[in-house]
Amino acid sequence: MDASLRVFVVDDDQIILDVLAVTLDGVCELETFATVEDCLSRLTEAKPDLFLLDVSMPDMDGYTLCRRLKDDWDTQDIPVLFISANDDGETRMACYEAGGDDFIQKPVDPAELLSKLNVAGRIIDEKKALREQAGYAQRTAMAAMVSMGELGVVLQFLSKSFACNTVDELASELLRAMGQYDLQAAVQMRLGDEVLSLSQNGHNVPLEVSVLNHVRNSGRIFQFKSRCVFNYGRVTLMVNNMPLEDSDRCGRIRDNGALLAEGADARLKAIETEMQSSLRRAGIEAALPRLYSTLDGVQNNYRRNSFELTQVMIDFQEALTKAFIHLGLMENQEERLSNMANEFMLRVVGTQDASLTIIGQLEALAEDLKLMLKS
Repeated sequence: MDASLRVFVVDDDQIILDVLAVTLDGVCELETFATVEDCLSRLTEAKPDLFLLDVSMPDMDGYTLCRRLKDDWDTQDIPVLFISANDDGETRMACYEAGGDDFIQKPVDPAELLSKLNVAGRIIDEKKALREQAGYAQRTAMAAMVSMGELGVVLQFLSKSFACNTVDELASELLRAMGQYDLQAAVQMRLGDEVLSLSQNGHNVPLEVSVLNHVRNSGRIFQFKSRCVFNYGRVTLMVNNMPLEDSDRCGRIRDNGALLAEGADARLKAIETEMQSSLRRAGIEAALPRLYSTLDGVQNNYRRNSFELTQVMIDFQEALTKAFIHLGLMENQEERLSNMANEFMLRVVGTQDASLTIIGQLEALAEDLKLMLKS
């Protein structure tokens, strides 16, 4: 038995109190009370690990005292052993109904008393262990709830970041997320030639810009004193008031800060892609009218040139036929010359047809671009 076990004995029989004092000397910390009033007065100063209560007492019986102890928040979990000269079933049932944990008959057998105190001591130790485990479980649960709440800030930022279409909007949303952790922060985002530095102090504060430019190459996560820097791609996030007195919270902030910076960098890349797509779309939209105008001009030129070329070929054919009369050529020479002329005219027609095919392909390309812009 643990000698530090504190036992309060309440009995109006001084002989019983003396016997118990001798029996339990050195076994536990014993305090004896001849009246209930004395015991209750002592409870305002100290609490025992175990009560030994006599059933029959003049000012207040043991049953009433036990019920009173069990109704009190400070003493309701303290075990109660009843002592009584009566060992009948009715007495034991009354002890049980009053909230007692065990019963021992007078005259008290020292061996039985020590055995029951040993059992009570083990039960008390088990209850203490369970309370400690419950406390640990509660603390763990609370830490998990806090951690989940902090992770919810990250998830909320990631969700809201999808609605951010500019660097300024994204940086502002990131600072709002850090504010939910009660943290003062500054952020720098780099998009092409644009570099934005933002904090609670405003946009592009010179000294802040200088510090952010200095720490942007300090590694993925870098801490110095109460400041912690997170570098992910084009994002630098600097926390200025890390809670150094709370190492667990510092660890969670490092984890969540890294997630926030990484998420901001991913959205920044998406914004850049969207901006490039918008520029390409605007370029295509601007070029389409010019393309259609050019195609119209090419088609008009083609039709005009085709008409003029056809007329030229007809005139050439007629002139060549007339020239045969005056040239004095032999029939085979005339035929050969006529075939050569026909061959060249066919080649010219083929070139015209190829040009028409190219015009058709350009028109089809223009229509495809137009459909892409609508989708």
